[in-house]
Parts: sequence; structure tokens; C-alpha cells
Amino acid sequence: MSTGEQITSGMTAVERRIVGFTSVAHGLNHAVELVYGAVLFVIAVEFDVKLALLGAIANASALAYAVMALPAGQAADRLGSKRMVSISMGGAGAAALLAAAAPNVTVLALALVIMGLLGGLYHPAGLSLITRGVRQRARALGIHGAGGNIGTAFAPLIAGGIAGIWSWRASFIFFAIIAITVATATYRSNVGEPDPDAARSFNPSSPTLLVPLALMFVINAGFGFIFRGLTTFLPLHLSTNLGFDVAGFQPVVVGGAFATFALLFGVAGQYLGGELGERVRRHRLLLPLAAVTIPALLAMAASTGWLLLATAAIFVFFNFMAQPTAVAMISDFAAERSHGRVYGLTSLTGFGIGSFAGIGGGLIADSTGVEWVFVMLAGASLVITFAAAALFSWQEFQAPTQSS
Repeated sequence: MSTGEQITSGMTAVERRIVGFTSVAHGLNHAVELVYGAVLFVIAVEFDVKLALLGAIANASALAYAVMALPAGQAADRLGSKRMVSISMGGAGAAALLAAAAPNVTVLALALVIMGLLGGLYHPAGLSLITRGVRQRARALGIHGAGGNIGTAFAPLIAGGIAGIWSWRASFIFFAIIAITVATATYRSNVGEPDPDAARSFNPSSPTLLVPLALMFVINAGFGFIFRGLTTFLPLHLSTNLGFDVAGFQPVVVGGAFATFALLFGVAGQYLGGELGERVRRHRLLLPLAAVTIPALLAMAASTGWLLLATAAIFVFFNFMAQPTAVAMISDFAAERSHGRVYGLTSLTGFGIGSFAGIGGGLIADSTGVEWVFVMLAGASLVITFAAAALFSWQEFQAPTQSS
């Protein structure tokens, strides 16, 4: 049995197509938007601007990404998730071409906001396609998350390498071409929308549970904040504080390469988290995974050299291990018919609040050093842990008969 068959064992052919399609789309969605973070230092030098300004641009792009989540969820329910995913990929690719041609920071900011608007169509559509079309939600979301992590991990390496050899503009062009090509191919593919009646049969009595759902909104917002801060500032943190030279490559290349190394641990974390999410009561899994990220982030802030790289890998593993469980729990607590809208709301809060990690991190990096950005992220992990503890209490003591 091949690796792919082992991963998707127990799924039907239709379910495997849905998981495969969304996993590729998820990876590209993050890869295109993360080019900017990977080449941040080079852009700052070329345009002679401060990191705080570039962080504010990242903030604006991320807010645009978040704002589109709610209408994207409604559009996915009405127009179809597959169509919205394809539009998102192709549109973000076109915006990346505009970023590559930007003659100044103003045009670059405009391109990144457009990229955010179109990229923001993805998550509500992709997630609802999975939760309504695949029975083993946590497992499918783990594979989907791993696909996203592959894009997240390799974007800094590829973009940084291209920027070091050619220019940061070539980095945007490379990912733009891939996104547009894949969007065109997948729009014509045979991945179909799940039958709503069949989807409801997975969990026919799924009411909306407001208390745990509200806690999941808080947890999701915290994860969104950490993700934005990590992906924007990890390459810069590594290129600044690793403290060693690699074969004479420029710092942007070194930072991107080692960010890829650390972020690849998220692929294993996502997959393992998805498997455990099908075998362990999810609220019992989420709490310890959230708690362990706090000391890991503080260690990242305080470390240099190889210890920094090791602590970054540990943090990424446990942080992303929690993701499939958290995303699956949102669908556990929401009625099937409202999954598109609920994922639109969670994406809005997660990416909206997360966007402020860009400007907040930029201000901190300028004033006290980029390592202090990760102390800020540890504060977000603390909030997640408190919310996860409250959810644990609700599940164990107020709703003992609710299965998660």
C-alpha cells in the first residue's frame, strides 16, 4: 500500500478527491501570501523603508484576507466551494504579478491588499467542502493542514532563494504562475461538490452549541494571530539571530531556508494531530497542545544559533498539531447547514485579529528587536490555553454526554 493510500484509508474515492484537491489548494493559498514575509528584508533595503511600515502593509493585506471570509462562506454555500477555491487561487496569483511589477511601496501595498481579498476566499470554501463531504473530519483536516504546511514551509525557502539569486520580484512571479496554472487546471477537474443530504447523514442531529463555539472563536483567533506573526517574522528572526554563515549565502536565503526547515515540522504535526483527533476526545487533546507552545515560544525568543532552530521546530510541531483538532471541533459544535457561514466567521475573526500581528510585530521588531515578537506570540498562546481550559471544563462537567 502506498503512502497516499495509507493516509486516506477508509475514505471513498469522492472523499479522497476532495481531500487531495483542497490540500493542494491550501498549500498554494499560503505559499503565495507568504512570499512577502520571506523577502521582507530585501524589500526594506530596496525601498529604504522601516519594518514597521512593511509590517503595517502585512497588516492591511491580512485584514483584507479576513474581511473576505464572511462573504466567502456565504458564496461557498450558494455558488459552490470548488468554484470559490479556484477563483481564490487564480485571483491571488494575478495579484502577485502586480506585486512583482510594483515600482514603489504604495503599489506594492495595493497589490498585497488585492492578494489578501482574493486569497481570503479560500478557507471558508475549502473547510466547508471537507466537513460536509468527508466523514473522518479530523483526519481529513490533518491532511489538508499538512498540505497547507508544505506550502507554508517551502515558500520561504523558494522565495528567499529566488530573491537571493535574482530578485524579490522574481519570487512573486514564480508563485503567481503556479497559482494561476493550478487554478485553471482544478477549475476543470472532476472534483464535485458533496451532496448536502449525504453530508447531513454524517451527523444528522448536529445542533449549534453556542458556549463551546464561542470559546472556539477565541481559540481560533489566537491561532490566527500566532500564524500571522510566525510566518511574517520567523525568516527575519532566523536570518538575524542564527549567528552563522551557510556557504556564503545572503541572510535572506539563510533565513528562508531554515524557516522552511522549522515549518516542515508542522507537516508532521498536522498529520499526527488529525490522526489523534479521530481517536482521542478532542477537547482533552487541545489543552495540553496549547499549553506546551508557551514555553516553546519563550525559548525561541531567548535562543540563538542551533538552539533557536531546535526550539522553533518544537514550537511549530506542537502548534500545528493542535490545528486539525481545533478546526474539527468548530464543525462538531455547529449545525451542518451552517458550516460555510461558521467557517466564514471563524476565518474572519482568526485572520482579522491575526492581521494585527503584522503591525504589532513590526513595531516591536523596530523598537526592541525581532526576538521580542515571539514573546508577544507567547501571550497569544496563553490566551488560547485559558480558552482551551474553559472548553475542557465545559465538556467534562457541563456537557458530559456530548461527544467530540
